[in-house]
Amino acid sequence: MLRIRNLSNQFQKRTLRALYAQTQATPYAATLHASLRNTDGSFRAPVATDTLPLARSAAAFTLQGGLVPGQVVAKSAGESVVVHNGVAGVRAFGLLANFVGGTLDELGDENQVGVWRGPDSVWELLKPAFDDTGLAALYATASAAAGTSVPLYAQPSGLLGGTVPASATGDDVVARLIEYTPTKIIVDLRV
Repeated sequence: MLRIRNLSNQFQKRTLRALYAQTQATPYAATLHASLRNTDGSFRAPVATDTLPLARSAAAFTLQGGLVPGQVVAKSAGESVVVHNGVAGVRAFGLLANFVGGTLDELGDENQVGVWRGPDSVWELLKPAFDDTGLAALYATASAAAGTSVPLYAQPSGLLGGTVPASATGDDVVARLIEYTPTKIIVDLRV
């Protein structure tokens, strides 16, 4: 349940929804990496100049000042997670389950987040929790050829998208696109 603090957000929907995850997916209890908190304990979104724990080339995507459910996270030291930087070779750990920071924050001053993991689980991601750059064309091409699918990767913003990182291998695929519309995608999670 969203803890709405502002009436203008009363119709905000959760951007990540489980479709087939009852036995295929597992919620993993993780901790936000310390780099995502300011010294006063408030949330700090990853910016393009960050170097720890992951070097970034772009700022992480934020909605109303915070992270959104469905963003790809990578595991850091111990049980901590950080928004994926979209670099090939950085292993995706799962999809963020919570709104973190900003006006939609579900955590407050807690650092515990949920991360959804589970190959073969199927998820619906609502806009803006995915990068749709070129996805319509990729989906149309894959739909025309039976038996093909569109691999999705973590983008520099931490969102799922179709842009392939340089030097990517099969291990860098986070999900496979099942269905695309301009407002939502349905994906088969691979991590």
